[in-house]
Amino acid sequence: METDRQAHWRHPGTALHYARAAVQVGLWASERRLLEETWTKDARLLELGCGAGRVGLGMLRLGYRRLTVTDFSPTMVDMAKGVLGQVEPAWAEQVEVADACALPYADETFAGVIFAFNGLMCMRGRADRDRALPEIRRVLQPGGLFLFTANDRAAGEHRALWAQEPTLPDCQPGDRWHETDSTPVFMHSSTEAETRAELTAAGFAVRKCPLRSEVATENTAVRAFAGETRFYLAERV
Repeated sequence: METDRQAHWRHPGTALHYARAAVQVGLWASERRLLEETWTKDARLLELGCGAGRVGLGMLRLGYRRLTVTDFSPTMVDMAKGVLGQVEPAWAEQVEVADACALPYADETFAGVIFAFNGLMCMRGRADRDRALPEIRRVLQPGGLFLFTANDRAAGEHRALWAQEPTLPDCQPGDRWHETDSTPVFMHSSTEAETRAELTAAGFAVRKCPLRSEVATENTAVRAFAGETRFYLAERV
């Protein structure tokens, strides 16, 4: 098992994969719908795990100007700066390095936090999520909202396979290393009950948690890039 938390996310092949997605896949229809239903364009928002800037680029194009775009990997931050800056040079200045487990922002800074495309579940296991969730809550304003997705092993398209998957030593059910074109990447697939429990323990209340297919119909590029996933919209309480 890889011990370097950033290894996969520093790999040039990983950065290239997500740069292509930023340009070719773009913002999902479901992401756009939930973003626009949740926050006004003048809300101060934080994106975590931005990768090469797919969601940040889409949000800036929609008019979300008070957006801070971050990733814990300097490689990904450099790539996102290039992707966003190519469209609008000033947007590159809104991208910076930040680790979700130790955020460099003051308490109650943001109206919302976004952690797109299973980013929270790519953190290295329950211990990292238990560090990140209180940090996310800390930087949210009272009543602030946290939007993210998580693979659902009980309701997704691979639920039958998950039912047969053995649990890795010293891991939770749903922990798995996935092979990619660059290096293996850790991914946790949860059940709705498990993720609700983690959010409740960290001081959040779940407001809604639809499957992506229940929110919007996606195009072929999105469906090829990412399978079924579950959105969570949780409020700081």
